[in-house]
Amino acid sequence: MNPYRNLISNTALFGLSTFGARFLTFLLTPFYTRVLSSAEYGVTDLLLQTGNLIIPIASVGIANAVIRYGLEQTSDKRSVFTTGLLVTLAGFFLLLLAAPLLDRIAFLSGYLWLVLLYVLAANIHSVCNQFARTMGHVRLFALDGVLRTVLTIVFNILLLAVFPMGVTGYVLANVLADGITTVFVFLRAKQWRHLRLSAVNRRDTARMLRYSAPLVPNNLCGWIINISDRYLIALLVGNAATGIYAVANKIPTILLTVANTFSSAWQLSALAERPKAEKERFFSNVFTVYSAIAFVVASGVILTAQISTRLLAAPDYYEAWRYVPVLTLATTFACLGSFLSSIYMVELRSTATLVTTLLGAVCNLAGNSFLIQWWGSMGAAISTLASYLLIFAVRAVHTRTMLRIRWDLPKFLLCFLLLGAQCIMMEAGAPLWPLWSSLCFLLVAASNFKPLRRAVKQTV
Repeated sequence: MNPYRNLISNTALFGLSTFGARFLTFLLTPFYTRVLSSAEYGVTDLLLQTGNLIIPIASVGIANAVIRYGLEQTSDKRSVFTTGLLVTLAGFFLLLLAAPLLDRIAFLSGYLWLVLLYVLAANIHSVCNQFARTMGHVRLFALDGVLRTVLTIVFNILLLAVFPMGVTGYVLANVLADGITTVFVFLRAKQWRHLRLSAVNRRDTARMLRYSAPLVPNNLCGWIINISDRYLIALLVGNAATGIYAVANKIPTILLTVANTFSSAWQLSALAERPKAEKERFFSNVFTVYSAIAFVVASGVILTAQISTRLLAAPDYYEAWRYVPVLTLATTFACLGSFLSSIYMVELRSTATLVTTLLGAVCNLAGNSFLIQWWGSMGAAISTLASYLLIFAVRAVHTRTMLRIRWDLPKFLLCFLLLGAQCIMMEAGAPLWPLWSSLCFLLVAASNFKPLRRAVKQTV
């Protein structure tokens, strides 16, 4: 099958799951912002993000190794799956031992049991979900995403509106959705046939942990870049400001959702065996189209930031629009940097992923320390942008030693400058800025028209 058609087919299928799921959740933002105060929303956001921080630590990021080695034809799938579950359960047991220390953290007090359940459910779901992909159950993988979203919505309505449980209801809805979909995938894919303790061996366990372990601090560094600013905003500005900033982050997730949808399909294509010259051509062509879509969507999100915030959030959260443009530009480079990290995945260079993300995390911490004190939440947004720019730049240079991707640098810089101009004009409230921002959008779309048209021709 044409590799481009295969990639498009898988992306469309995963899009049904990932994009549709995230979009439906995104549409619930008005509901959340009306049933929860900005302070409550800030607390729920901190709880979930803390859980997301603990998830890779408790599992040693083993789901990454499940998908990487599960796709290898020479791997013993029973060993891969069983090792993934055993490592997840062992990590959760160690997390329970650390529970007394975690309970001393102020905002976790009274909610620790919820966070622990959230971590366990998410980790087991991730292992079963990723293993289903390695077994070729692409449609099941997509259906799992849809089912999880529907359950999350249903449980949120029940636990926030019908039985108003506030913060507890919000987190518990995610736990229940993960738990039910895990059972569904496990049974539907007949994964019990691959659960064999006798299949576990030292060699497979060692290489899986060698691959996944460096991705744990990588995830921590990613968490620092994405989430640590919210803790500092809560400390220096207040929980209400944290809630507003969290809403501002919801809108750029349109870009991240598109990127995650593509990444799920791209992993399957990137790991396919090809001669190096053909692989470089394939990666270059895909990156050209990927960056074109990222820039056009980002420009559109920036242009409509005020409208989307007004439509998707309660009036008390309207101020969030100010941070959307900068966060959208940051997310754009996060997506581009994520694509380049796929080269590290193919080359089994997870340590390089860690080092480049660590540079961004250090940059983010330094930026937050100064900029939040000066500019509040806007300082956090600028610091996030600087971090992702640094990660992307370093990866763009370093990955060329492994796989040389062709660049149209003048067009790339033009798109970056046009998006930057949109951000500055909107924040400064320049005269007739909607007109000028619309012109920037048209220029970005026009400059990326040819690669998008070429991509359509290649897949038809």
